[in-house]
This record gives sequence, structure tokens and C-alpha cells, in this order.
Amino acid sequence: MLLLVFWVNGQQAQAQIKPLVTIAQTTIDTLTRRMVRLALKDKEQGNVDSLAKSISADGSWKDINYTDSVRVQWTGHSRRLKLMAIAYNNAQSKLYRSADLLKAILKGFDFIYDKKYKSWNWYDNDIAAPESYMVALILIKGATDNNRLAKYATYLKDATGNKAHQGQNRISVSTITVYKGCIENNYNLVERGFASIASTLVVEAEQGREGIKVDDSFHQHRPQLYSGGYGMGFVKSIAQLMALTTNTGFAEVFTPEKRKLFSSLLLNGHQLFGYRDVIDFGTFGRGISRPNAMNNIDAGTLITMMSVDPAHAADYKAWRDHLAGGSFPKPYQGNKYFWKSDIMIQHGADYYLSAKVISTRTAGTEMLNGENYKGFNLPLGATNIATTGKEYRNIFPVWDWTKIPGTTTVNNQSSTLLQWYQYGSNVFAGGVSNGRSGLIAYEHSYNGVQAKKAYFFMGDAMLCLGAGISALGVQSVQTTVNQCFLNGDVTINAGDGIKTLNKDSRAFTDLKWMYHDGVGYLFPQKANITVSKAMQQGTWKSLSVNGSDEVVKSSVFSAWFNHGTGPVDQQYAYIVMPAKTLEAFKAEAGKRNFIIHQNTADLQSISYGNYCGIVFYESGTATLADGLRVTSDSKAVVMIEKKTADYAISVSDPVHRSAEIKLTLNKKVTGTNTTPADINTVLKFRLPADDYAGSTVTQNFKW
Repeated sequence: MLLLVFWVNGQQAQAQIKPLVTIAQTTIDTLTRRMVRLALKDKEQGNVDSLAKSISADGSWKDINYTDSVRVQWTGHSRRLKLMAIAYNNAQSKLYRSADLLKAILKGFDFIYDKKYKSWNWYDNDIAAPESYMVALILIKGATDNNRLAKYATYLKDATGNKAHQGQNRISVSTITVYKGCIENNYNLVERGFASIASTLVVEAEQGREGIKVDDSFHQHRPQLYSGGYGMGFVKSIAQLMALTTNTGFAEVFTPEKRKLFSSLLLNGHQLFGYRDVIDFGTFGRGISRPNAMNNIDAGTLITMMSVDPAHAADYKAWRDHLAGGSFPKPYQGNKYFWKSDIMIQHGADYYLSAKVISTRTAGTEMLNGENYKGFNLPLGATNIATTGKEYRNIFPVWDWTKIPGTTTVNNQSSTLLQWYQYGSNVFAGGVSNGRSGLIAYEHSYNGVQAKKAYFFMGDAMLCLGAGISALGVQSVQTTVNQCFLNGDVTINAGDGIKTLNKDSRAFTDLKWMYHDGVGYLFPQKANITVSKAMQQGTWKSLSVNGSDEVVKSSVFSAWFNHGTGPVDQQYAYIVMPAKTLEAFKAEAGKRNFIIHQNTADLQSISYGNYCGIVFYESGTATLADGLRVTSDSKAVVMIEKKTADYAISVSDPVHRSAEIKLTLNKKVTGTNTTPADINTVLKFRLPADDYAGSTVTQNFKW
């Protein structure tokens, strides 16, 4: 105890500071009360009265197969204990403070504590079962004697010292440590848990390290984009934990720098991958094989962030309004290239577009624990096209997985099968963005199919180009424009005029455009294209070992290019124009705003208004509008914005290895690092390295 002596109004006075143990206990009591309140918000449903009555004398439930080694069920025991403990603490429940319910809960704890079941999957042992167990235990703290509580708490392990736990997995094991500390009244353990949690709020520069990336994307399970799924769990947990520590000494672990990083992850990362109440299907890995995995961020997390990050409260509110159907927040509309994750997104007020590619630097997706059997093509140029947010929600059992939107694939169901991680084999993958427009491209060589694929996001539209499409003579190859739920008529404009598609499927050689569900598709070149509106069926079981075998049926709209069997050096081109009425799309289609200059295996170049976009798969020269010629001395991705008296030129290195790129223009321009050469000008771009390798460099030049 510390004694302070001081003077008040000339009189000696004394004050006692509470012993440290009392301050520590007060903090733990505060955290415990908040944990209980948080648990009472849990939306998980269950018939608690039935659970309490059906529990056996030994504390087990007969309908749980505790020894099933394939479909692990025993973790459900802890979830039931949590539901019962919530009811026991809920003043609105008829079982509130029920002695019989508490007796049943304690029997359940005795059983799972004594049996100590183990799964073949470490996640069940270290996270899934303990997460429910810890909540149930904190809810009965004070309802049973401390010795019994302490015994049950030994089931929970402090795994913060295991360096293999990264990203969301570290958050999970560390939260278990925090709860264990509160249950045991162990301040040091709580402190250790929060320190471990705060350690995740750093930029993980090394590709392969899981967690927050410098471009505001989130990785889990190797260098794999996981801003959905694990990433959603990460931000929900961090927000709750920040709120949990408010006005306690533990709040200090979330330093201003860490809070700033977290805010950017949310607003400049997670927010951009979502649209309305869904998130991009390329952001949650094997979760695509589970129902409702496309759910966007929980509105409750945004409400929490309004409190813990008041400086951005208006941003979180606007985001929450968008989840409920409002327009996408204006300050965040536009284009962004996530160079650490090989994906580009474009947001308008009422649409979302994206293109996800792959490289040797990323893992595109995964098949683990018997989930995502058919996901091979998911990262191979897949596009999301959304105006309602309902286009792909839970479509996946009925999807033809050879026809994932945006992909160029073999028309063979066996080619969709995925084993383990989908690692990229191509080095070339890159993009440029100026925040308003952008382009992304990659070299495709998978399942015996070669192609060069590029996506240009300009003027609220996306131009998709493919070139050099070749395959073995026995393989039938296709490029899919879209495959989404059918919603309303499909309008087509072919050689026989504008009509509504009446047949289930129709092949075209002269399709000019088509329109469906608020999105127009323009085809600037003649090609063999099939448009379909058909009933498709499948099961979740076909995607996941734990999926339902109930047959799901849905009407699906799809369209694809037929490249034939054994194509040699074929190409495609199509333009996607979202969030337009049919009449508005017709007017736009007649303008032909995109001009395709070159579409070859070495070079793809286009113009759109005052923009030009170029993909140099090799060094070469692009001839653009107004006679402008651009030569690159190396592989490069280039975007040029022509202004009144300036060129704003953006470049990036698609192989992440170069120190500089030199472009030569057949015009006299001035600016930094320019060298005249006869009638030409050589422009030198110094490229970023390390964590910023592959990111965009923009320079302005006077002409």
C-alpha cells in the first residue's frame, strides 16, 4: 500500500491509493461485465429449454456423435453450453437464473472437461470449441464456486506464444487468453492476450505473412486475399476488443498508429470489396462453398466503430446506409488496384465491378478441409458485376464452375477440381490506377490453355480483352461474360434486330449487344457467342464435404464466347456497362466510346475519351489515337490521361522486378526525367521496390 501525505487548507491530510491488486481486479470486473453484455447480443438461435431437458445424466447429448472423425460434431457441445448460458443470464428469458438450467450447464461442462475430445483439425481444438466454451464460462462466473470455475478454465489454453498463429487466427487464440484471464482473475494473462491482439495491427510486408497488407487488403492462409471470411472476422473482433477496453488501461495497447492503420483497413480495404450487403466472391477463399458466405460486414461492427473511431463516424454511417440499399459512399467511389493481392475494383454510386487475377506472388484460392472442391478457376481473371447485390448470392451450388464470369477455361467439369492451394505459375500480373480509372492484366497458362487477358476500367464501364488464346486440339475452350441469377428479360441485338430472348439458349455469330438486369454488354467484334437463360441445379454437398445434399434449383443467365476445340491465337472483346436502363444503354452502345487499337499476344492497347491504356507483355510499340506512339523498353502496364496541356502517365511493373521503365513518345514533352531524342522524348520512371513493388507511379508531362 502506498501512503501519500499532503496539505489541505494548512492541515496535514492523508490519502491511500488502492493496492494494485484492487485496481487490477476492478479492471477485470469491468471487462467481465462487458463480455457478458456482448454475449447477450449473440444472434445464434437454439431451443434452450429442449437442450436442458435432453442433456444426459453424464452431461452429453445423444444426437451428437462425439467420435465422428470425418464430420467433427463434438465442437457443437460447447456451442450448446453457450446458448444455455446466454439464456441463464438473459433477464428476458423464462430460464433466467434457473437453478435447473445451471445444473444442466455444469453437467455439460463436466462432460466436455473430462472427455477432452480432440479433432484431426487443429482449428477445432484451439479455436472453434474454446471460443464457445470461454463465452459460456464467463457467463457463469459468479454463479458457481471459484474452484470449480478454475478447474473448467484449465481447458482453455494460452496459445499466444505459438508464432504460427497469424492474422485472424492470432486474434482468436489471443481472445481466448483474455477470456481465460478474466475467468481466472489473472491480470497478467489478460495483459498478455491484449498485447498479442495489438501485435496484429501492423503492416505485414513479407508476402506469405498473414494479416494487413500495405495496400489495405488482408491475407490469411499464405499470400491469399481473405478480406472476406477471415478478414471480416478480424475486423469484427478488433472493433469489439477496442470497445471492450474503452476507459481501461488496456486501451493503450491500441496506439494512435494502430488505430489509424485499422481505420484504413476498413475504409480503404474492406469497404471497397463490398457492395450493398454482399462482398466480392473472390475475397473469401473456400468460404464460397458455404451458404451466406458472401455476407458483407455486420452493421453492428460499423456502429461499434462510430464509437471507437469518432473521427470517421460519418464514413461508417454512410457505409452502414449503403448496406441497407443506399448509394455507395461518394468519397470512396472510383478505382483501386490492390497490388499485393492481384485484384482491381471499380465503384460507382450504384454498381460494383472487379477483376481478380493471379501470379507467382499470390495464392488465388484454396481447397482445405473438404471445402471448395470446384474452385480451380476462381482466381483466373474472374469478374464481379453487381448493381443489386443479389447477382451471385448463394448461386454457387447451381453454378457451372467451368463458366465463372470473366474466365477463359476448358469446357470440362473435371478441370474445375481444386486440390490444396491454387498457387500462381505466371510472373506477369499487374495493374495501374489513378483512383478514378485503371487497368489490370495477366498472362494465363492453366489447364493447357494460354491467353493474355486484360481489363480496362474507364468511364463507368469495363472493357475485357483476350488474345493469344490457344489450347491443345482435344480441348474445347470458352470465355464467360457472366453467369448470374436470371432476373427479368434478356434483350438482344443481333443481325435480326432487337428482341427478347425467348429460347433457353441461342448461339450467335453477329451479336452486337445484350442487356439483362440493369447491365448492358457490348460486343465490338463478331464472334461465336452463346446466350442462355436456363434452370440449373446442384447441391452444396458438391462443393463441400459438410454441405447439404438437398438439390437446389435456380434460373440462371449466362453468356460465353465459344473458342472451339484446340483454338490457335484467338481473341475476344466485350464491354460491360452497369447501372443503366435499357434505353440509356442503347444510347451508350451507339457511341462506341472504346477504341481497340491492338489486341495481340504481345500488346493490348485501347483508347477511351482522353484515356489510353496499354499492356506491354513484351517490349514494343503501341499506336494510339491521334497518331501517338508509345514504346516501352520492357514489360509494363501503362495508362495515359490526356489533359489540356499535360499527359498524366501512370506505369507499373507487372513482374515486380524492375528498377525503372523507359517509355518513348513520338512527341516533344517536358517534365522530370525526360530526354529529347530527335522528334521523340524518352521518359524515365523510377519504380518502387520492396512492399511497393508493382504499385502505380504517376508523372505529369507538358506537351
